[in-house]
Amino acid sequence: MTNRLAALVTDDNVWPWLRDDPTLAEHGVDVGHVPFADTEQLTRRLVGADACVSVFFPAGLASRTGDRLRLLQIAAAGTDHIAWPELPGTVTVANSYGHGRSVAEHVLMTVLAGRRHLLWRDAQLREGHWRTRLVDPAAPTFRNLPGTTVGIVGTGHIGRAIATLCAAVGMRPVGIRRSRSERTTTEPDFAWVDGPHTLPELLRESDVLVLACPLDESTRGMIGAAELDLLGPEGTLVNVGRGALVQEQPLYEALRTRRLGAAALDVWSTPASPAPTPASPLPFHELPNVIMTPHCSATAEDTYRDRAHEIAGNLKRLAAGEPLHNVVRAGEVGQDR
Repeated sequence: MTNRLAALVTDDNVWPWLRDDPTLAEHGVDVGHVPFADTEQLTRRLVGADACVSVFFPAGLASRTGDRLRLLQIAAAGTDHIAWPELPGTVTVANSYGHGRSVAEHVLMTVLAGRRHLLWRDAQLREGHWRTRLVDPAAPTFRNLPGTTVGIVGTGHIGRAIATLCAAVGMRPVGIRRSRSERTTTEPDFAWVDGPHTLPELLRESDVLVLACPLDESTRGMIGAAELDLLGPEGTLVNVGRGALVQEQPLYEALRTRRLGAAALDVWSTPASPAPTPASPLPFHELPNVIMTPHCSATAEDTYRDRAHEIAGNLKRLAAGEPLHNVVRAGEVGQDR
């Protein structure tokens, strides 16, 4: 095969799986790796690439892609880290998944931990306080999962995986999604799914609210003080979508004053950083009814293995001239660069 596809990988998590995949070379795909932080080498090698596999694609890269680039393969589901205005219209953008089960397990773990006051009980016992009804009648009680209604905002890959796992342990999933305008009771594992207009009803009905939807102008700040009051003092909020889906100040106040029972927050408006950086300018870390995690719900090893398999399939399809999967934006052939 004379015309080989050059794919440049910047994501360190999927790289080992792509590097060790013998089927890529057999299908005419040559993969190379440059760490995303090595800006100089990345910029230099990008001009000779037919495809780039990355999570981030800022303006400095998007405006210097060269004439060969045909595919920007995002090694994640979210595409909010792409500098869309600078990216040439001739470049097709596709995303990848493989993380639904990992996120679903994280949701189940934090729901159990929050409802059973796990972190608080752990901290109390480390200080010698036995906060259990066996010896302390004032210790909080909790309920088992069966019969709990979990409202899921966003019923895509992640939302469906969450619903499946929740249903398996006796919870009752209900959901809303943007593409629905009327209720259905036929989606697997969901008691019902309806459109965004039913958010108030979903909040009133839910014991647990899970945010698993994309961030855009229609969802930014969708959960504020009024929505949290509908969820109520016995409710639990789990956010595995994006930090900006929730208005941070009202959330903090609702948790501090116990107008909301508990929250498990895996995403924040503050960007992740390798240097010590507070997750929020607000002191969420002082609240005993919050579980804080650093956007790690999707990061199981299985995720990167499955994601690399999806990406490898797209690279082989590109080399063979076949239709790509998970296309977010199709490249416009003949558009000026």
